[in-house]
This record gives sequence, structure tokens and C-alpha cells, in this order.
Amino acid sequence: MAPFGKNDAESVSGVQLQPDTPNIGSLRTQYPTHASSATKIQLTILATALVDALGGPAEFRGRFSFPFIDTMKPNKTFGLPAGVWTDDTSMTLCLAESLTTYQPPTQSSEKGGFDELHQLELYNRWRNEGHLSAIGSCFDVGATINKALYIYESSKPEEALDRIQSNLSSVNFSGNGSLMRIVPIGLLYWRDEALARDYARRSSRATHPSPLCLEMCEMWTGAIATIMAESTRAPKPSAKRFSKLDLLHYISSFPYKTITLRDALAIPSRIRPAPEDDVDREAWYWQHHPLLRLIADTQRPGTVSTKTKGFAYTIPPVKQLPSTGYVLDSAVAALYCFFATSTFEDGALLAVNLGDDADTVGAIFAGLAACWYSAEEGDGDRVFWTTRVKSWCEDLVRRDIIDTVAKDLSAMKDKVGS
Repeated sequence: MAPFGKNDAESVSGVQLQPDTPNIGSLRTQYPTHASSATKIQLTILATALVDALGGPAEFRGRFSFPFIDTMKPNKTFGLPAGVWTDDTSMTLCLAESLTTYQPPTQSSEKGGFDELHQLELYNRWRNEGHLSAIGSCFDVGATINKALYIYESSKPEEALDRIQSNLSSVNFSGNGSLMRIVPIGLLYWRDEALARDYARRSSRATHPSPLCLEMCEMWTGAIATIMAESTRAPKPSAKRFSKLDLLHYISSFPYKTITLRDALAIPSRIRPAPEDDVDREAWYWQHHPLLRLIADTQRPGTVSTKTKGFAYTIPPVKQLPSTGYVLDSAVAALYCFFATSTFEDGALLAVNLGDDADTVGAIFAGLAACWYSAEEGDGDRVFWTTRVKSWCEDLVRRDIIDTVAKDLSAMKDKVGS
């Protein structure tokens, strides 16, 4: 991954001011939209499919090699009509369905729960039979997932997970295939963050046991659980509300064991502690956090990048913000799109126009961003239900499948105390 750029903005009293980025609002005054947990669950699953389908036509395409995408377009790579979602959504739906339909052997009449082998079985049905596919068949599957499912098919049930672990735990298998589907766990188990994080690691281990993938899925799920906790309860006074700056603090202060993740997502330990004052604390993050430094370098006026007429944000060069299938590249790109923008629509447009693994970066972004912004129409019109997002919904293929699985996941929340 390319190193993050250096920010040379002015500083006052040793604390850097927020860079001159007029399209980026103060992080400390951006709050999640309040909604019920049922609404958050259903709209987050829907949003994942929306941005996945939006980005599908840009997958495998080089950045700046295709016209700016802001509507659903045909996926020429696979010969598919506009609005077709891909493996990112299918696997998300498979995981969600497993969480609602798994039947523990000790509870014959009670369905729902976590089981890696049951998840693998549904992933395999998707790959082999087109289960929960937008077109009734699997038209694309990631290399590591394909290997994991082959091992699963050719193993005794009691040996499958150990064989996957021993064969696919190398850093060479650190793709984004487990992160792209992970959001249902945080949505369902948000009341118990420790449990949700454990389940996230276990879910990743079923196909992507690389330590990098395990820890990324754990952190991401913790972030989703935190947003759910803060956005589904009664809103607090502004001074006490959870903000994007607080979310960045969660991501930055996560106890990473993988040096690669710590270097990319945390502030170096040699840096002095953050000031207590909110204004100074945000300035401190802009000065020291690698993600905010990257945003400042690439979004402030005068930066060398591509700007599209009618779109307020610049699209950084690949060297500064790669969007490959490597899990760290995908996660950083998704976080960049979330923290650099202030609406779901703008972040989605930025994500899918990065190209390369655009559909997956878009899906990962959408899970986080929809959990943050989504609400019923009327409550979230400015930040979520824009006219353009509504048009994406109208063009989405097989929304009925998505809504059914999402509603079942939402109904499951009552069984786990959500």
C-alpha cells in the first residue's frame, strides 16, 4: 500500500488547524442519524446492495478510464443489466440468512444463531446453485473464497475449519472477501460488542483466516456495533453526542496486534496524547492521523487529482489511495470515502469511481455509512434519502430478495436483545 502523504497545513500553538477543505465539515459536529434498530438493519443491508450494484460496472477498470458513474449502468464485464448486485451482497445475504436460520442441535424448535459451518454451507449453495444471487447463478467468486469452499466441500465437517486455517492463513490470502460481508454481525449483536467482535473473527476465519483479515473484521464490527448503540437510542444533547470524530477515535485506539493495521489506522505511539478540548482534539487528529492527513492532502484546493463537474470532491490518484482487493486497501478506501464526505450519496459516488475493486469498496463503505446515515424517509432525506439514492433503489434488481433477508435479520434482533 502506498504511504500516506505528509500534511503541511499551518499550525497554531503546535496544534494543526483543520485543513482548508471546504467540502469537509467538522468531524466533531457530524452525528449519526437516529433511527430504530430495525430501520438501521434493513437499510444497511439494502444500501450494501445499492452501492455494490452501482460499482459493479467499474470493477476491474482502471481509475479515470471510465465515465463518471452516478447512475446504475450495465455491467459489461459479466454481460449483466443495470442494477445487478454481485458477490459482495450475495455473501452478505448468506451470512445474514445463516444468523436467522441456523438450527442448533440442542434447540430443535428454535432457529437462529452463529455457526461457521452453516455459513459455509450457504456460501457453497450460492457458488454452486446461485442461492441468494440477483440472477439465480454465481457469476463471480473471489479466489480465496473459492479455495475455502473447495476445502469445505472436500473435508469432513469436523476437519473443514482446521484445514481452511492451515491452508489459507498466510498474508497472501488477505483479500477483502470476509470484510465485504461482515456487516450483519454488528447489526444483529450490537448490544454485546465483545460477542460481536468474536463472531466477526470466527466468521472471517471460515474463509479468510489471515490475521490481517481477522483483525480488520473484528475492528469493523466493533465500529458497526458502536454506531448502532449510539444511533438507535434517544439522542443526547449536542455536547455529549457521538460524532465522526469519536468514531475515528474508536478506530484509531483499537488495540491492533497487526502492525500493518496499526500503522495505517492508528496514530503513532510516539505522538503526545490528544488535547481535551474538542476543537484542539480534532486539530490534533488532522495533524497526526494517517487517514485524515491523506484526506487533507488530496481534498484541499490546489491538489493534483481529478474533479468531475457537479461533484464536490476530488478523486485521488491510485498511488495515494489504492482500491485493490487487498483487505487493507479496501478498508482504507472505504474509510476515506466515509470521512471525506458528509452524505451517503457523496461517499458512495466517491467509492465506486475509484475503479479496480470498486463494487467491494462501495459495499464496505455502504455498510458503515448506511449504519451512520440511514433513517426512514423524511428523517434522513438530506444525508441518506437523496433523490439520486432513491433512483438507485428504483433501478435495483431483485430488491425483494434483499428486503426479505433484511427483514428476517431485523426480526431476529428481538431474540438477541436488540
